[in-house]
Amino acid sequence: MKGKILHITADSIVVRAENEQKFEVAHHELKSQIKPNVGDDVDFDITDDAAHSVYILRQSATMDDHIGNAKTAASKLYNQAKGNLNEENLNKAKDLASTTAAKAKKSFNNIDFSKASNAVKSINLPASVGFKIHNKFAILILVLMFISMILPIFRIFNESQSYFKLVESTGLQTTFLFLTLASLLMGLPRMVSRILSVIFIIALCVPIYDGLSFLNDMRGFSDSVGIDGEMMKQVLRNMKLGLPLLLISTLIFAVLQVLPWYQTNEKFLANNNQ
Repeated sequence: MKGKILHITADSIVVRAENEQKFEVAHHELKSQIKPNVGDDVDFDITDDAAHSVYILRQSATMDDHIGNAKTAASKLYNQAKGNLNEENLNKAKDLASTTAAKAKKSFNNIDFSKASNAVKSINLPASVGFKIHNKFAILILVLMFISMILPIFRIFNESQSYFKLVESTGLQTTFLFLTLASLLMGLPRMVSRILSVIFIIALCVPIYDGLSFLNDMRGFSDSVGIDGEMMKQVLRNMKLGLPLLLISTLIFAVLQVLPWYQTNEKFLANNNQ
């Protein structure tokens, strides 16, 4: 018989059948592998006016279920690591860190910075570039993208996380963001600015794509393509201001790379015409 879960307690689940009859079922009668929620549609058998063998008809677990499982797994890993962390292993880790730091310091001291300094000095930019601001709208969008990377974009474990906190390494994104900004300010040749912009957009969007793929994988046993309605509600509930601002500004900045509104500094144009 089909029905719906009305109430859940620590000891039992209250189910209302299609004929409006209510049954109290013990948790061990739940045969599905996903956590029950109030409002879930269920299928169950009735014997001697008692319900048993309850199956939840929802196909996938909610984000709260996955977060709970992640917390449990993290707790187990922490306890295992804590149990293996004895005095001997701690001393080994300290010795390894000391040796690695010494090697890094030695390699750093051997770097010949004079070559890099001479290379920078040899760059011959036009005399009167003066960092004139070109493509003001593109620069504004780029600044908004940087702000959105600092703002909270998602709430995980009841704690707001920014793009910089969620992405393991943001050195590539930050480097090409400022290189792109510099190319727009100086009005470098269009091809140079476009290449820098494309690399920045790709480096920025790869973690976003990985995050969306992760959410899609969390659908559990669902066979549908994309994020289902329940998952979308969970995403919207935990989404912060930074995420829509980041997505919208990234889309606008990508469109700007196709439009022919870019202004190259006249000094560079003059050099090309010589």
